[in-house]
Amino acid sequence: MSDIFQIANIGLIDTRQRLESISMNAASASLTGYRRHVVTGRAFDAALATTPVADVSSPVTQQVDLQRGALQATGRPLDLAIETDNAFFALTDGDQTWLTRAGDFRLNQDGVLVGERGLRVVGAQGDLHLPASGDLQIAADGSITHDGLQVGAVQLFKPLDRMSLQAATGSLLLAPAGTEPLAASDVRLRSGTLEASNTDAGREMLGLMSLSRQFESLSRVVQSYDDVLGRAIQKLGEV
Repeated sequence: MSDIFQIANIGLIDTRQRLESISMNAASASLTGYRRHVVTGRAFDAALATTPVADVSSPVTQQVDLQRGALQATGRPLDLAIETDNAFFALTDGDQTWLTRAGDFRLNQDGVLVGERGLRVVGAQGDLHLPASGDLQIAADGSITHDGLQVGAVQLFKPLDRMSLQAATGSLLLAPAGTEPLAASDVRLRSGTLEASNTDAGREMLGLMSLSRQFESLSRVVQSYDDVLGRAIQKLGEV
């Protein structure tokens, strides 16, 4: 295969992956606790040397930008923002657990504290069953009191390898290297506050337009190469 065609093919694959990532970022700019997706490609010479050609289409690496988002006051006692760096809430469905910085929590019909997708918030002693009425407050260390009596505690976790965090759906993250709980003395929460997405919609839209033009240019290179190859084959057939 011609180096020109292979170079253009690698560029198209890389650009498509970046377009998908930026599109997701732009669409999720207003999602509480969302962490921006960042695509990193392989070294170009390594990609160019990949054989067979089908292997070049393997996905580039998608990482997560862990920069903190801005804090926004809501006044709701069950809305929580994490002020501790490298700390996350844990949400579970009983089979799998995800990490998130999104603290827009609520009580489900069973009185269990839940977050995104109705996933249960992991407390220091498991699920958090809370009263639906009365004076419910969450302190900076995660302890939950109802009418002055402690009824539970929110547990925070830190990933064992924060650079290996992977984006799941919405604001949810996967920690393939595992997690460990933070000691209560290391927990710093702010009740009545949420952490916004760390994505700038304007910047993502500019990136989207730039990559769209790049994709179109590479597509024209492939089309031009195909036209030249076709004319060459035709000429050879006339000889």
